[in-house]
Amino acid sequence: MSSYAGSMGPQCADGGCGYNPNQYLCLKTVGYGYDNSPDHGNSFNNSDIRGLFNRLGATINMAGVTDGTSNTIMIGEVLPEQHDHFSNGSWSNFNGGMAHVSTITGINYQTKDRNRCGDAKISTGNWNVSWGFKSNHSGGANFVFVDGSVKMINQSISARTYQLLGCRNDGQVPASDY
Repeated sequence: MSSYAGSMGPQCADGGCGYNPNQYLCLKTVGYGYDNSPDHGNSFNNSDIRGLFNRLGATINMAGVTDGTSNTIMIGEVLPEQHDHFSNGSWSNFNGGMAHVSTITGINYQTKDRNRCGDAKISTGNWNVSWGFKSNHSGGANFVFVDGSVKMINQSISARTYQLLGCRNDGQVPASDY
């Protein structure tokens, strides 16, 4: 088990609980430079994957990071107890792996209800709210970028900037408001 996970970027994550406040951030209609993403990173095709990690093992190499290595999140902090897929986690496990974290969920969004869809707003089983980067730091979380730099990103970062930092190939320049 680890307190760090690979970033899927702005990958869709329907929660299956009828409460999906972040789903719009993974769609082309949001206008951030990327197309709709398949739910949960379920694709073997690397062109469907927004970040560097995914559920099915689509291969992403450095050439696929066209937005620049200093502008792309690779790994971030997580709180395993607030994510239902990390209980059996390893970096390579298909459905229990440490690649189930999307930037569509805001930094440090707390999930505590261990019932699958108990209180959907705070359920660890509602993937639309639980599959986010989280830390025990007040105000933000630490991230490793593809260039190897480590930066604390404030949880008040704009949704647009956060999605652009999560996406490896959107062709956009993220603002420096983090």
